[in-house]
Amino acid sequence: MTNIATMGEEDLVLKSARLLLGFFRIAVIIASVVLVLSLPVMAIFGQEILADVSEQFVSRPPVEILWVSAGVVLVLLLIMLLSYFTIDRLRKILASVRESDPFNRVNGVRLRGMGIAIFVIQILTGALGVLIGVIVSLLGEMKEGEQMTIHGEFGISLSGILLVLLLIILARVFDRGADMRDELDGTI
Repeated sequence: MTNIATMGEEDLVLKSARLLLGFFRIAVIIASVVLVLSLPVMAIFGQEILADVSEQFVSRPPVEILWVSAGVVLVLLLIMLLSYFTIDRLRKILASVRESDPFNRVNGVRLRGMGIAIFVIQILTGALGVLIGVIVSLLGEMKEGEQMTIHGEFGISLSGILLVLLLIILARVFDRGADMRDELDGTI
């Protein structure tokens, strides 16, 4: 009786995870489309955008700020693509759990790929912080009464590095589980 109740809870967890991953997947696709569309908008209307922004500053920011802004968009797009890759791999691992075959070598490869993708995301987040710092310095001094606030954490986080280590260790656990299953299959 306890096993049936536990299985029902696992089903609820798996269904919830599947729905949440589906939501994240759609959100990443939408964000990626917006980022891709913003590049031609910046190229076409860059001077007008710069003119509007410059009204808040003592002197007009240099045109190079548009190139750095495009760099920010490209880094964000790379982060979105790596996030999609990670979500896709996690969905495939979840599917293998539903099929009662999670301990296979493919899932070990998927976990390692997720770990590498998240490591690269950590590096890109640090690069994003540098680019935003360059933009702030290029903007220059604001006019009196104007205010600018930047929110966000840009850099390599301890939790991100721990997640990378966890995924790589889990990949090894999945590899070992596949080895043990192969050994059992060989003895039967």
